[in-house]
Amino acid sequence: MAEWKRSPGFDLSGKKALVIGFANPAGEAVAIALAEAGADVAAASATMDGDEVMAAKRASKAVAAIGRATLSHGWDVTLPTNVQVSYKQVKRDFGTPDIVVYNADAPLTKRITEVTDSEFGRIQAVNQNGAFYTTRTFLKEREAGSSGRLIYITSVFGERGVSGLGAYATAKAGVAGLMAAVSQEAGGDGITANCISTGWMDWTPGRGPDEVGQNLLLRFIPMRRFGRGEHLGALAVLLASDAACFINGQVLHVDGGVMTHL
Repeated sequence: MAEWKRSPGFDLSGKKALVIGFANPAGEAVAIALAEAGADVAAASATMDGDEVMAAKRASKAVAAIGRATLSHGWDVTLPTNVQVSYKQVKRDFGTPDIVVYNADAPLTKRITEVTDSEFGRIQAVNQNGAFYTTRTFLKEREAGSSGRLIYITSVFGERGVSGLGAYATAKAGVAGLMAAVSQEAGGDGITANCISTGWMDWTPGRGPDEVGQNLLLRFIPMRRFGRGEHLGALAVLLASDAACFINGQVLHVDGGVMTHL
């Protein structure tokens, strides 16, 4: 791939990024975009699920193919000690991340009355608790006076009511709340925190066929198509860059216009 001629504000050369969560295509897409913009990128699964661990390894290989330094880890973000120890390993073997992208995603589509306690706990643990543990560790491990970027991949379902997504919406809304608090608490230290909120993507469970004439859901998406992982890459690069140093505490939608649809 030809080298992108970046203006200085968007150049991530010399930056180190950590992308967490590869259960959906956004993780690899963001990792590749950051690498193309010049960053070295470490990849960590959010769970020890075999498919996700392998997806993190594939993303790391794609980063290496671009010519950036990389490594991959298998994490369990539901365990605070695991997050802390794994982060320290990344710091030791890869370097201190300047940019952390939290893309852990565990979906669940069930009516509230049918969600079990264990299911609810799992959804909160992966989506929300892990975001908190990661953020806490990132802030603790930063060197005094150094800036940083926290980017959370969330969902419009945490902002807009959709039947059957009560447990999932609770977790994603919690991540947005965490981001808002961190933006205030750490903003004075040169650390920004923002969310990229996705709509119906091509990995969303139960989305149905991709053809407009066969899928009534697509009528609620002004662009009449589902989003893809690569649609998040450019925005992630912007938020990670010096050009976005004054963008803080925002929820930015990549949803084809869903949040403007009545």
